[in-house]
Amino acid sequence: MEHRPYTVICNRPLDGLDYKAAFPFSAWQSKHLTTLIGGWLQFDPPCLELATLALTELARRRDDLEARMKFSRAALEPVAWLADARAAISGTLLPAISNTSSAKSRRGTLYVILRGGYTLKNQWYGAYVGSTVKTVEARFLEHRKGGQRAARGLPVHGIEPLYSLFLPLKIPARTRAELREWETRLHECLAPHIPKVTGDVAF
Repeated sequence: MEHRPYTVICNRPLDGLDYKAAFPFSAWQSKHLTTLIGGWLQFDPPCLELATLALTELARRRDDLEARMKFSRAALEPVAWLADARAAISGTLLPAISNTSSAKSRRGTLYVILRGGYTLKNQWYGAYVGSTVKTVEARFLEHRKGGQRAARGLPVHGIEPLYSLFLPLKIPARTRAELREWETRLHECLAPHIPKVTGDVAF
């Protein structure tokens, strides 16, 4: 798969989509999903998360042949590990988050960025896990623009935030130290399911 640096733009979450649902596109028509996949793959950067989630739904219906051809024509691959990573978060982190997660005093948020630049051996994509007191969009753009605040590799290889891996998580962290602890837990949760996971880990 050919890698190319993408425009420094942050893909936004799709309005109205339940990123916490096991199958977010279950109510959508197959023909509509197939058409949308073709469009999402043409964006710069491509909306690989949405396209992969839609492809997963079509595969459940055994109606994914045309959608897979759209990936091939775009010279892109779906995020093969996305479903396993989402299941790990649902099964491990979500149950661990207490009712205090809704407190208004929460400090910051976790985020996951899809990172390209890997080979077939590593299923083409990896993930960067971080935390921030800024908006995820602002932090993503800092990574992509480079400079001292950018994580290694993301200015060239960063693609988009993976909203389905962090939007469901309302982390009950009231201090920076607690936020970093949850960042480490998210990193450790994803590591068995994603070939390459990068980011700071507090041991």
